Amino acid sequence: MKRNKSSYFVGIAFICIIAAFFGSVIFRFYRAQVYFDYGGTTAQSEISAPSASSAAESVWVKEYPFDEDEKFSYDRKTEVVPQTVQTQSTVSKKTEYLTYVNWFKNSVDYYTTKLLPGRMRYVEANALFSKTVGMKIIAGTDSVVVMKNGYLTFESAPADTSEAVESVKWFSDEMKKRNIDFSYVQYPSKEDKNDEQLPDGVVDYSNKNADSLLAGLEKNGVNYLDMRPLLSQKDSDWYSDFFKTDHHWKPETGVWASGKIAEMLNGKFGYSLDTDIGNLENYNVDVYEKYCLGSQGKIATLTYADPEDISLVYPKKSTSFTVQYDNDAAKTGAFEDVMFNRNYLNKDYYNNSAYSTYINGNKTITRIKNNDCKNGKKILIIGGSYNKCVVPYLSQDFESTELLDRRYFDGSVLNYIDKTKPDVVLVAYTPTLISDASTHSSTFNFE
Repeated sequence: MKRNKSSYFVGIAFICIIAAFFGSVIFRFYRAQVYFDYGGTTAQSEISAPSASSAAESVWVKEYPFDEDEKFSYDRKTEVVPQTVQTQSTVSKKTEYLTYVNWFKNSVDYYTTKLLPGRMRYVEANALFSKTVGMKIIAGTDSVVVMKNGYLTFESAPADTSEAVESVKWFSDEMKKRNIDFSYVQYPSKEDKNDEQLPDGVVDYSNKNADSLLAGLEKNGVNYLDMRPLLSQKDSDWYSDFFKTDHHWKPETGVWASGKIAEMLNGKFGYSLDTDIGNLENYNVDVYEKYCLGSQGKIATLTYADPEDISLVYPKKSTSFTVQYDNDAAKTGAFEDVMFNRNYLNKDYYNNSAYSTYINGNKTITRIKNNDCKNGKKILIIGGSYNKCVVPYLSQDFESTELLDRRYFDGSVLNYIDKTKPDVVLVAYTPTLISDASTHSSTFNFE
């Protein structure tokens, strides 16, 4: 009888625990819905709820559909199965099914882990343990490596760059057909290949991948600009140009980079751009002390990493720009009023990205019109978040500047170019974005 009673109470306790768990999940779902529907005007969290509708369809692919006659072809040494109407339908249904499966999986992960009450306390405890035992790799969504100089970084795996090379070559040829100037710009990774600071046993392939890609572009006669040797010449301390807790370079470095890009465009294409846009002396620099805990610092947590300063850098001269993000309403004003979203400047370290202050976070398309420039020049930059601290300064040299973030744009790049008609196109990537071109979501697919 006693055994039956104990089993009964254990069963009741187990049921209560399960009920409490699912009750907390329902509460988190409700809280997230209310927060995201009716939240305040503070910066949006880097963690956002997965959306089934956004996963299933995109406004960009509807606005810029693909042309079946303009496709990049690469032999992957795999058997090609003829696509009948029936097999295409099957593939489409399978893709839609997998889309919803991934959405469901991500939703479960979001509401059961990322919104877990006190979640960061557990993450901090894990980081504290790692620090206590002297571990140099902190496990997380992306594992963080603690370098010998105290900087944090991510690891990059080796990549086969042959398809990326062929895709950039194909895209360069497409630009020539359209009489559009083109260059690939290789941004640096955080690791200096001439001063490696990785702990023993850790190997990062970001620079090797970039070297391989550029060697292929050189062989194929594709224009490119390698920023890495230029950055080595700029400073004796490479790492001072990067955030300690984030994978990005600093805004001051972005200013410098804009000048180097202007120099390249002048030299290769005969432009007459003002290279003084890269001179920091032409800017006001407002320093916000301890406002930045970067992507790597968030994983390492405040038990391992200290917040650092971030600067808002804007021209001393009078300016007028009109900026539009995606298909939102455009805003006109001085550089410092339209290029920065100061809502991101707060000390909610885990839920906020101070780096997102620059051109309003990760937007798919950013359109900038320089109302003081009448040279008729239009530039399109295809790239990732490193450009957020470059494009605003480069836009001083062009009447129209557009940034297309390939990570979020799933429409046709060629269609976009044919409709917007830029004079010059740059693909500006860090080594971490080097990939194949196998799908329309691949960063090196430019169809």
